[in-house]
Amino acid sequence: MGAYYCIASNGVPPTVSRRYHVQVHFIPQVKVTNQLVGAPLGSHVELQCYIEASPKAMNSWYREDALVSDKLLENPKFRIMETIVNEYSLWMNLTIKSLAPGDFGTYVCASVNALGKMESQVSLHKLQLSMNGYADEPMVSGAAWQRARNMPATRPAASHAHQYLKHLPPQLYALLLTTLRYIHTF
Repeated sequence: MGAYYCIASNGVPPTVSRRYHVQVHFIPQVKVTNQLVGAPLGSHVELQCYIEASPKAMNSWYREDALVSDKLLENPKFRIMETIVNEYSLWMNLTIKSLAPGDFGTYVCASVNALGKMESQVSLHKLQLSMNGYADEPMVSGAAWQRARNMPATRPAASHAHQYLKHLPPQLYALLLTTLRYIHTF
């Protein structure tokens, strides 16, 4: 997309030139940054998606459950913010404040323009933490759980926590880091 300048010359004057503006139209492309997000009750969480569309699209977050899909509107519980990247792309964030039991489930980032509709889902799960900050119940099973269970019972200092977390499976490690990042931003 953009402006192009075309010059035609065959060695015989005059040389002819024209400027053309090319606009490519396409169905929206929607990608969530994390398909699985875990957060504890009472915390704030931010879900994020990246959207590309031309022509411009109408973008929204909505909550999906078995019976109905509800479009989310900005209110004290939900904050929706779009950050423009360029003429055809943007980031759209959904902040959910003070997570309650009914907030967990599937959230959908959707975009629709004249050429079609595209959406991507985020599954928000409850992360159960005990008083010492560790999960009350195993989040992994088998050998990985045995390694995690054999770690020291004392809570490591924040600066050394990564030494203990690196023994977890990569998916669980990424989920915990994402959750901690969201908790500490609010």
